Amino acid sequence: MGDSAVVVGVIGRPHGLRGAVRAKATGATLATLAPGDAVEAHRDAATPRRLILASRAGTPESPILAFEDVTTREAAAALTGATIRVPEGRVAAPPDPDTFFVRDLVGCDVLIGGRAAGTVTAVHDAPANDVLEVSGDDGVLLVPFTADAVRDLDLAGRRIVVRDDLFGA
Repeated sequence: MGDSAVVVGVIGRPHGLRGAVRAKATGATLATLAPGDAVEAHRDAATPRRLILASRAGTPESPILAFEDVTTREAAAALTGATIRVPEGRVAAPPDPDTFFVRDLVGCDVLIGGRAAGTVTAVHDAPANDVLEVSGDDGVLLVPFTADAVRDLDLAGRRIVVRDDLFGA
């Protein structure tokens, strides 16, 4: 899968004695995986491990997954904390045109009016709305990711323009 792999979940604690694990989805894609689908498990700096989904149980929100060749509780425990990744093409586009993947926003240049503010380094999930963490020469700036604050979003051009009076300047 390599560099174009996208995180779709995180492996949690073992479930039972035969190698199944609990998982936490990071979006809708994990729920679409079926037995026979290949994924990569990434943990720390170790080489990714290719796994084949053998079965699934639980709910879409709280799946219990079993993988081929992971047949003991100990083998399942060794996967705890690993991210589950699939090829980028396996992830469907968001159904809402005002919904974006974090991976698409991180790395975008942010301008306040016409002045460069920095680059999006993270996106934080906040109670009212998401917040862009922008790192620039003046330090870190937190920008609300709302229609009121963002005037232009050009993902192809990797540029986000924020309202020039947003920060009182």
